[in-house]
Amino acid sequence: MADLIKAASGVPRCRQLSGVTALTIRHFAGDGSARDAVQAQGLEWSDLPLSLSGSDPYLAWRNPQETLALGLHPEPLQALLAALAPGRSDTAVAVDLSESLALFELHGAQLDDWLSHLVDATAIPRQAGRTSRCRLADIPVLLLRLDPERVWLVVDRPLAPYLSDWLSYSHEAAFDAAR
Repeated sequence: MADLIKAASGVPRCRQLSGVTALTIRHFAGDGSARDAVQAQGLEWSDLPLSLSGSDPYLAWRNPQETLALGLHPEPLQALLAALAPGRSDTAVAVDLSESLALFELHGAQLDDWLSHLVDATAIPRQAGRTSRCRLADIPVLLLRLDPERVWLVVDRPLAPYLSDWLSYSHEAAFDAAR
């Protein structure tokens, strides 16, 4: 997972993450079976809109009927996938999206300054444990604020090369021109 953008100190960097396990957990609003299956695997669940819970794996609220589970360590998520396999619950299901999503990690100082060049400033999740669905270069993305200087950006994998180019271009415009 080498840096996509190798920046000097004091400015943010970016890398595309590989080997990420990604599940979508679909459930009826207010249903407890998805929450119960997640908690049975020792993972944190949150019903709060735009919340992010856990620490590898992470669970990101996507909408009232969907939570994304993302992690660099596949074991807990594989167990969750088995627990919520189609037919195991009448009201919830987990589906593996690992091959259909791409994740970028933006990290370092001045991260919010860079993000404000990429998305609407009001869409930036400012606090750790928050998410935001927004548009970046006119494509839908999900931002996950892991800590003050680290954000994961989730995008459909076919759009990753375009997004990678856009991240490089915007980084150059935001930081290289100031030097």
